[in-house]
Amino acid sequence: MPTEETPTPPDIDDGFTPQKIKGIFSSPAPGADAARPRESETGGPDLPREDEDGFDPDKIYWFATECEPDKVSLKQLDTHFMPTGQQCLVAKDVFFRDYSLEPELGYRYVTQRVLRGDWYRKQDMDVEAKIEYQMVLRIDEENIRANFGLGLAYLALNQLDKGRYVFSRLVEMDESFEEAHKHLFNEFGIALRKKKLFDEAMRYYGRAAELSPRDENIYLNMARAMFEKGDLESAFIHLRKTFELNPEVEEAKAFLAFLRKRGVEPGDPGLRNFFFKLGTKPLGGE
Repeated sequence: MPTEETPTPPDIDDGFTPQKIKGIFSSPAPGADAARPRESETGGPDLPREDEDGFDPDKIYWFATECEPDKVSLKQLDTHFMPTGQQCLVAKDVFFRDYSLEPELGYRYVTQRVLRGDWYRKQDMDVEAKIEYQMVLRIDEENIRANFGLGLAYLALNQLDKGRYVFSRLVEMDESFEEAHKHLFNEFGIALRKKKLFDEAMRYYGRAAELSPRDENIYLNMARAMFEKGDLESAFIHLRKTFELNPEVEEAKAFLAFLRKRGVEPGDPGLRNFFFKLGTKPLGGE
């Protein structure tokens, strides 16, 4: 008599993507006695081991980055939590066994500095913003927001070559960009366009479109960049994409009205027919 096989339940994709390891971690310093009682355990005052910077002499601090599926790269940090130049690779199982996350230090020396840099930049304090971002990048050279912020600060300070260098690194960065990052790419594209760096702007708009292909505003910004560059045909191509995604975008209507008032129209018959069907009167006008 044949035996009845128990059906195997199907694998379920819950949409969760594990985050890569990145942050400040610690390991015991050589000779440190982790089990040494604090003063309070011996009847004395409970004095913290850490100094005002958060440094504990019984620990060695590292900035850890997952670089391979089974390997973690470690950069040793000094007493001021700056890289010492010493690096090593450890197996992930060894890392989980011997190293401990230091979330408060990660917030103080990375996240908080990025937030300060963003605040300074919004106050047009670009020199101060640049310093904060540079401090972050000395620890975490691939920090997305710090790289973006530093590039924007360079542009605001008219240090265009440095801005171009930062942005070339960002576009080529092997990092897991998400749709949430689209506004960063879009913002930098706008900043580059305002500095008349049109080709660089288009590369950033392109990355934003890859992350959010149905965001009509990205294509409208691409159309503006191409118009300012003088490439009218490309401007109309991106403007058509904007209307295809959302025919009610007021800014796109106003831009088309502006083009029509100037007597500008596409050379391609298909494009001309598309915009003719939108109406002959300037959209958004009386």
